[in-house]
Amino acid sequence: MAKKKDEKDVLIVRDEKTGEISVVAGLNADGSPKRTPAKAENAQSFLQFDRHGDVLDNFFKNFFRQCKEPSRFGFYRVAADQADKLLEVIKDLLKDPDGNKEMLAPHKVDTSGYEKKVQEEQAAEKPEQKQEEPKKQEEMEQKNEQNQESPQQTQGNRGYQPIDESKINWQELEEKWGVRRDDLEKSGDLTKMLNYGKSDLVRVSPNFGGEAFELDARLSFKKDSEGNVSLVPHFIRKEQKLDEYKEHKFSDEDRKNLRETGNLGRVVDIVDRETGEIIPSFISIDRKTNEITDIPANKVRIPERIGKTEITKQEQDMLRAGLPVRDKLIERKDGRKFVTTLQVNVEQRGVEFVPGTGRSPRAAQAQEAKNNPIQGQAQDAENAAAIQNGQRRNSWTNADGSIRPISKWSGVEFTEQQKADYVAGKAVKLENVTDKQGFHATMYIRFNPEKGRPYRYDTDPDNAQKVAPSNESRTQVAVNSEGKTNEATKNLKEPLQKGQTAPKDTAQQQQQENGKKRNKGMRM
Repeated sequence: MAKKKDEKDVLIVRDEKTGEISVVAGLNADGSPKRTPAKAENAQSFLQFDRHGDVLDNFFKNFFRQCKEPSRFGFYRVAADQADKLLEVIKDLLKDPDGNKEMLAPHKVDTSGYEKKVQEEQAAEKPEQKQEEPKKQEEMEQKNEQNQESPQQTQGNRGYQPIDESKINWQELEEKWGVRRDDLEKSGDLTKMLNYGKSDLVRVSPNFGGEAFELDARLSFKKDSEGNVSLVPHFIRKEQKLDEYKEHKFSDEDRKNLRETGNLGRVVDIVDRETGEIIPSFISIDRKTNEITDIPANKVRIPERIGKTEITKQEQDMLRAGLPVRDKLIERKDGRKFVTTLQVNVEQRGVEFVPGTGRSPRAAQAQEAKNNPIQGQAQDAENAAAIQNGQRRNSWTNADGSIRPISKWSGVEFTEQQKADYVAGKAVKLENVTDKQGFHATMYIRFNPEKGRPYRYDTDPDNAQKVAPSNESRTQVAVNSEGKTNEATKNLKEPLQKGQTAPKDTAQQQQQENGKKRNKGMRM
């Protein structure tokens, strides 16, 4: 009888120290098995192994290479399609593995062969290679740091060898894809591809069934475990549905971020289906082909400086988490300045200037003053009094550049703790700031080092995670102080009060309805 090609198993793991029984969901970064409770409702998280493939071999090889205490775990396999029925049985048997040894024997995984093979491979490694690798990586990183000008520059050979061009069969690539080496070299694409990057869009002529088709694609090289190199075309795709990628399901916020910036905006765990390893990764969309791509987080270097501009520790942490650093003032080595948004991008294999966010410092200040008229007027008044000998002096900082203390904002007195927090660069929450119409509003104040002055926020800026802003005072401030319009209240005669986003009583409801009727009647 023929074997089923889709026979799969799941692994049950027992922690021999604690007796905890779980199902394997992958590998953690330290090589220990990533576990999920052994319950049928968690079946979506179970890592499944093809019974006739080599995925299980790869899993245990990586387990013994990376795990510090491999003897701590015992493994048992059950058929994936029977897992819901067998889980409870195996759990009961594993409560006394010695007493139930015979019944568990058909399910017990003998890992001694994997362990022995890994030990032999490690013993065969040359000692001098182990000593040279860290040294080479350090030299490469120092070279990159010296040469770095902007995030868009290629980061070069950092800790790895470029692809060996002698392994590339150029004659075969030209016959199969219409790709010529000289063309790639002249355009500069060859250097990118030999360093594991992609070419720009090029015209290829793949041959299918004896007929050639001309298509645009980006190209990259892929190297297998034997060192053989093959060409990988990345064709232009229609807009992605953005449902899921490598079994990571996108949330509404994920989809919004990918469409707006091309970057996911956070680090997510991706399962390597060949090894079972869980890899924290960044995800982006290739803006030229619409292809979803990823890169392991540990392969991305976050710079401490771009040009002459320092990237602060807090900003580095935000970038490592995938978050955007907005309105960052960048000064290049040639002295040119601009304001932009920084974020990790997969295609750049590092930090990029998010397209569409760059503008001059003067334009950025004008936009900020337009968005925050009260705040801008307050600083203009302070700075106007500080102009001496034609030189503007920043009244918000001391001579040494430290933050100058303030005791109140918009008439609200700071507590001693709030004063200390402000000087330390932390956000201060103000509950009862009075807007232009005399009503109370809630806002946050924090010193912005790029702007050199305090800055008003609608949500807590110290919270690095992106959260949906509260409407407690946003609508009130926008309508009362900034002259904006809210559709639900635009016909009211009275200013909005704290938390109000709609008519508050019958009288205001009538005003809103009457206004709608007047507007409708005036249309031609």
